[in-house]
Amino acid sequence: MTCDFFKASRGRPKTFDRDHVLDVAMHTYWQNGVDTVSVNEICKKAQVSKPGLYREFNNEEGLMIAALGCYEETVLKPMFEMLTLDKPFKETLNHLVDFVTVQDEACKPNSGCLMVKMRQSRMHLTSGAQEKIDAIQAWVLMTYQEWIERCKEKGEFKTNMSSTLAASYIDTQIHSALAQLAQGETNTNVKGVLALSFSVLV
Repeated sequence: MTCDFFKASRGRPKTFDRDHVLDVAMHTYWQNGVDTVSVNEICKKAQVSKPGLYREFNNEEGLMIAALGCYEETVLKPMFEMLTLDKPFKETLNHLVDFVTVQDEACKPNSGCLMVKMRQSRMHLTSGAQEKIDAIQAWVLMTYQEWIERCKEKGEFKTNMSSTLAASYIDTQIHSALAQLAQGETNTNVKGVLALSFSVLV
């Protein structure tokens, strides 16, 4: 994922700017992990008061759910747009590998994926946040599955693997790659392992 996704907007908003606060919250959760981030830290970074934040999002759970929604709309959906293009399966798979693993050196250390971090911390989150994670994950798997089905119809996906299993397999490999990036593994190594993992599909 490219460096542009890590650039939070700057400057103090004149009034409470919901989009600004969500941008700060999303990037803070993304870069530092949900377990280590407090509402006070987000308020300080966004330069808003805690009462103002609670008026807008009701509580910390509301902020986290909204931040996940922001991540879904601004990061995940643009990423998955490549799966809707009428490109050959292998070409799209290679683009997916590149998108996940190509990073700007100025963005080190890699921050991985917010959804990966949220899923890893799932048991420590509120029920509302868990439900939001589950809903996004269901959408991700369905998007993969629909892409694979279209490729099967065109005769490009020739393995005997079911679409459901293939979607789960791709998601698991992407999840693993992003977790490795977040742990400091080099892009080159992660890309090589991911490409090898996907070779069974082509």
